[in-house]
Amino acid sequence: MPQAVRGAQKVWRVLGILSLLLAPDAARACAPAPGADLSRCDLTGANFETKDLRGAKLDGAILRKANLKWANLTGASMKGADLSGADLFHATFNRADLSGANLTEANLFGANLIGAKAAEADFRKAFLKDVLFEDADLNHARFDGVYMLRVVISGAKLAGARLSGANMVGADAENADFTGADMTNTNMRGATLEGARLDGADLYGADLSNASGADFSRAARPPLAEADSVGRSFDRMMPAPIPGK
Repeated sequence: MPQAVRGAQKVWRVLGILSLLLAPDAARACAPAPGADLSRCDLTGANFETKDLRGAKLDGAILRKANLKWANLTGASMKGADLSGADLFHATFNRADLSGANLTEANLFGANLIGAKAAEADFRKAFLKDVLFEDADLNHARFDGVYMLRVVISGAKLAGARLSGANMVGADAENADFTGADMTNTNMRGATLEGARLDGADLYGADLSNASGADFSRAARPPLAEADSVGRSFDRMMPAPIPGK
């Protein structure tokens, strides 16, 4: 056997041994724990149900279709993380940083994101019923067509957010900032909008029937609605019923 071939074989054997030695370390490096650094780890389909991941670093981590039900991610850094299709049922993300994260098709039923940073995050096709976004940074986030029944966004920042076609029936949006947001065809029936800022927001086609407390005098386009006598609550103008129907 030529010496060059024998030398190459030795190199590959050494590399193979090193890969075996390093593999457990790599696995340990991506093991969930409070404060763990899981940045850029591929955790696709991982089961982290009820795990304590407070303060963990998950920047750029891949968590597609992961199970994070009831997980505690308070204060975690998840900038640019891929959480598409993940189950985040009643997970806690209070004060976590989800800036630019992908949460498309994720289940966030009952999740807590109080004070979270989720600017430019993508929530399209996610399920957001009973989610707490109180005081969260959602500037320029995408919620196009999202189901957000009874969501709490009081004090949240949604400047430039895309909410077109979102279902936000009964939302608590007190003191929320919708400056420049796209709210066309948004359903906000029965929403609380006391102190909400709507400067430059596009509300064309939005349903604000039985909503209370908003002033859309500075909106880019008002909803297809009529204000009450003090201009503070709205009823969408519906077409007259067709006789015999």
